[in-house]
Amino acid sequence: MRIVRKLILGSIFLILSLLLAVYIYAFVNRLSLDEQRKNITVYDINGDVLYESNFKKTMKWTDLDDIPQFIQDAFVSVEDKRFYYHAGFDPFRMSKALITNLVYQDIRQGGSTITQQYAKNLFLTNEQTLSRKIHEFFYATRLEMQYSKADILEGYLNTIYFGHGIYGIHAASEYFFDKEMNELSISETAMLIGIPNGPSIYSPFLHEDNALERQKLILTVLKNNNTITDKQYNQAIDEKLNLSTNVNIQTYGIDEYYIDAVIAELYNQNIDLDQEIKVYTYYDPNIQIQLNNAVNTHIDFEDELEVAGIITQPFTGNIMALVGGKDYTLSQYNRAIYSSRQVASTIKPLLYYCALQQGFTPATQFTSQATTFRLSDGKEYAPTNYNDLYANDQISMINATALSDNIYAVKTHLFLGVNSLHNALLDFQIKQSEPNPSEALGTVNMSLLELSRIYNTFASEGLYIKPAFISRITNKDTTLYERDTQVKRLLQRDETLILNQMLTATFDIQNQSYTFPSMYGHEPSITIAAKSGTSDWDSLVMGFNPEYTVGIWTGFDDNRELNKQYYTISKEIFKDTFNGLYKDRTGVWYRPSDRIIEKLVDPIHGNDDPTGSLYWFLKD
Repeated sequence: MRIVRKLILGSIFLILSLLLAVYIYAFVNRLSLDEQRKNITVYDINGDVLYESNFKKTMKWTDLDDIPQFIQDAFVSVEDKRFYYHAGFDPFRMSKALITNLVYQDIRQGGSTITQQYAKNLFLTNEQTLSRKIHEFFYATRLEMQYSKADILEGYLNTIYFGHGIYGIHAASEYFFDKEMNELSISETAMLIGIPNGPSIYSPFLHEDNALERQKLILTVLKNNNTITDKQYNQAIDEKLNLSTNVNIQTYGIDEYYIDAVIAELYNQNIDLDQEIKVYTYYDPNIQIQLNNAVNTHIDFEDELEVAGIITQPFTGNIMALVGGKDYTLSQYNRAIYSSRQVASTIKPLLYYCALQQGFTPATQFTSQATTFRLSDGKEYAPTNYNDLYANDQISMINATALSDNIYAVKTHLFLGVNSLHNALLDFQIKQSEPNPSEALGTVNMSLLELSRIYNTFASEGLYIKPAFISRITNKDTTLYERDTQVKRLLQRDETLILNQMLTATFDIQNQSYTFPSMYGHEPSITIAAKSGTSDWDSLVMGFNPEYTVGIWTGFDDNRELNKQYYTISKEIFKDTFNGLYKDRTGVWYRPSDRIIEKLVDPIHGNDDPTGSLYWFLKD
């Protein structure tokens, strides 16, 4: 018993000593609220402001004395009712949240105080990690040691994020209700209080039912905390809310992942950021809208399925639009850039380019049948087609492309030698591959951005331009960075053009034999080259024309196996994206060079056929 008592007393002493050290550090090291207010202004391709650091330079900062007392009391009541009594963190609130989350085995309740939230808003990110929470604790402690509760509350109410690019209660009042803060009713105030907990979930513009349910919960908390009376509660519940009619919801939340990518690229530049700088990007809001519309149409936000998308401009490498996930508020992880997944059959066009380089033609035939390959090391390799379906006949490269025939791909790969595809990947700085028979089926991992480099080179008729978000960076007087657009002939133009035309086969119903073309039923309204790729865990579509390269990925973050119900979602997003890009104009396509002839052929076997489909071949 004595030992236990000593352990308890020792633990208490250690904790108190650590807390004392923290408070001494916080007292000595002054924390400037302007520390993170260096201004970075990011512009889109039209020269319009896309982002300004420090919660927007033009944000409406409101002194605490000008914020109605009820709004102050209501936020404190809901978010941190012991705000005026704790020193930056609330052990009671933290303990309650910990117990609740342990019971439900999920994050159901947060333990952050208003001070902690303000510290996060000023100095940190939204990521849910232990290191971030530790930093949040230290910043909150320093804020409490150096600033009054009034200063902290004022800062919190001005920097809290309401979604839709709106920061602060003043701007939120005008945005959601077209009202000044002192004109807000109790019901409207409760609605606003509920939004920051999850703007993409509780915004009344996006999910009115969720917002109303959250508002009712907020009103209940206010009543239970005696912030409002029973009569006021009942009146607020019965009040019909009149939301602003001057809001463009179409542009909500569509640029956050792109901005994050720009900031990440900015920090990779050798530039002094302790100055006001201007960053000019290739972000095109109209193109981003089309990508987001397609994602929002086909992604169920109640499902755990995730999504990523990227649109790059051929011949320039300009990255014009980006989706890193379905909901930035819930997850800031950019899957288009950082998630490395198996590319599956989207690798095959690069393999077939290598084959065209070695004398193959779109009509070159191999037999599609169940095959066990005996390799040079004596091992056996037995790939299969999807659902074990085979032509059991000779098929052309056109047909193999259309049906994504695995046997044809492996035969081509082994015929060329496994180093052929491997070396082609190295040319694209894809270094995570190994030369082996399965590489022809896309067992190599890439990010969507890396895969887009390859397809944008196809789209650029063989010219490689490294994709980029930023065109230039300036300060008041000087250009600090200007993109050096180096163009390299990485693929031969004629073979690339032949490949591009061959990639229209994935939509061509004349390729139907033992199965349908892989993109049949998902064709956009214009001519597009495209290739899908599906593994047990990932669904991809890559496609292009001379104006856009579009890449779409869907899958689960935990690499959970995809059910068949998910296979076509990426294809539908791809189709709708291109249809949105061309809803008011006609498409464009490539022109064959002088060394290329156009032929009508039976695409299954590659034989001349006046009733067949149009594909391109090198002149004899």
